[in-house]
Amino acid sequence: MDDLRSKPAIDRWLSLRELDESLQHPKGSAFRAFRRLENHWQETSDFIVLHHERDRALIDILRQQQRIYASTVNLVMLSPELADAVIAQMRRMTTDPAE
Repeated sequence: MDDLRSKPAIDRWLSLRELDESLQHPKGSAFRAFRRLENHWQETSDFIVLHHERDRALIDILRQQQRIYASTVNLVMLSPELADAVIAQMRRMTTDPAE
């Protein structure tokens, strides 16, 4: 896995805001979809949690690039593979509210 803190990985991994916006869904939609799937994926290889104290510089970069919500404190970044799965889950949740 690329270390997310390296420049190439930052560009490839996606934020929940980017997923919400890609489907024109309201804030929080990608987070809810991610929560339904997260037990099937591995932290550090499929997603990473950035903490506001430890990862402040990276969070500031993502905020300046408008890749995360302005109110974000701690955040989850998703690998491209997990992002695809979350988008698929978001679509299922849209068409089937029980999903």
